[in-house]
Amino acid sequence: MATIQKLIKVGSSVAVVIPKSLLGKCSAGAPISIEKDARTNTFLVRVLPEKKNTLSAREKHVLSLTDSFVKRYRTDLKRLKDA
Repeated sequence: MATIQKLIKVGSSVAVVIPKSLLGKCSAGAPISIEKDARTNTFLVRVLPEKKNTLSAREKHVLSLTDSFVKRYRTDLKRLKDA
């Protein structure tokens, strides 16, 4: 589906508005890749897969220890903050 849009100035850059009807499941802030073909003077925009923030076993363990510490000493930590 071809749609004609204009380039708009945004600061010292240029942007193109993509109609919501073309976005599908994508939303603002989604990571994209842009390539320019100088020969045909065309741009190719690809939506990149979202990175999953998976934690390693060690990171999960540290997070668990930190949560336990904060729960155990919450009152004391608040007093220190306000001192």
